[in-house]
Amino acid sequence: MRIAFASFRYFPYGGLEKDMLRMAECAAKRGHDVTVISGSWEDDSIPDIPGLDVEVLKVPGWSNHTRADNFCRRINELFRQRDFDCTIGFNRIPGCDFYFAADNCYAVEMPKKHSRSVLKIFPRYRTYLALEERVFRPGAGTKIFYIAERQKSDYISCYGTEEERFILLPPGMNPACRLLDDAESVRKEKRRELGVADGDFLLLLLGSNFRQKGGDRAIRAVAGLTPELKKRTKLILAGADTPDFCRKIAEKYAVADKVIFPGARKDVPELLTASDILLLPARNESAGSTIVEAISCGVPVICSAECGFAPYASSACGKVLSEPWSDELFSRAVEEIAENYTERKAHAVAHARTVDFTRRADEAVDALENFVRTKDAK
Repeated sequence: MRIAFASFRYFPYGGLEKDMLRMAECAAKRGHDVTVISGSWEDDSIPDIPGLDVEVLKVPGWSNHTRADNFCRRINELFRQRDFDCTIGFNRIPGCDFYFAADNCYAVEMPKKHSRSVLKIFPRYRTYLALEERVFRPGAGTKIFYIAERQKSDYISCYGTEEERFILLPPGMNPACRLLDDAESVRKEKRRELGVADGDFLLLLLGSNFRQKGGDRAIRAVAGLTPELKKRTKLILAGADTPDFCRKIAEKYAVADKVIFPGARKDVPELLTASDILLLPARNESAGSTIVEAISCGVPVICSAECGFAPYASSACGKVLSEPWSDELFSRAVEEIAENYTERKAHAVAHARTVDFTRRADEAVDALENFVRTKDAK
């Protein structure tokens, strides 16, 4: 089977891109010929996996939305030339057999930030909304992998998409985030590397967009802790984002000495193992893979109800906070877990031994194979 995976941009620290590579690798290991086609490849290396090729399809355009529109045209021309058995888009690319919906519905989210007139006037918003409409409109045919129930209901409500086109995928995560046998030694070594003392209470937030992920909320939560807990608390904001915005917030609330910005990291399993709580107070998060990664690592989680995977945090003895947002309640949630940390940690570790969040890629490739078998049988 010849499969094409398409995305506007490959960025090594994005959850979407990690999902794409895990699915592509899974398909290649099953013996399929896999081609990953991207408008740009922002990584120093390309996966060395038999059966998996990477191509960069450069397209013209001075703006992201222009390049995205041109990429959609060029990739469909390439699909027709290559005659792939199956195609899957990881952005809103009309014409693909499948679309992996990593983000929430634009038609729902954009009006929360911009007026209707702005959405109509500016080419950026018009382009992205038009691409989404072409993927989800009735009769388009593209099958949709979705990861949270809210996504499905929003798309059907906005576009009238046929329900039978939706395929629910389970949570996906880096398999290396499973609970480590040598967790205690990894924890000590990583904390030493980060300059975090054994007695410090370490909070972790991971993400490539600190504002969207709620980095400022996490900083204010630290500022609102009781003096005793604040004294021994550290917060790591790790991700490929400029820290300027969050650094100013930390300075404003006099906790700059409590916040560490280590940049983008590839040692996520070790960072989780070194941490006491994962924070994801996101303003908008379709899923939140770091939630299930932390749960699998035996780390308690505090997240916002905006995260698609928030129910998993609740079932693992974590805390879920709803809008309207309260910094005070966030601080109290941290304190509650800290006060009963031994019990909470034991529950989290026990729960970690019962869950498996690594089936997403396999189930996605199962669906691709079934699609081709059904198509060939006609």
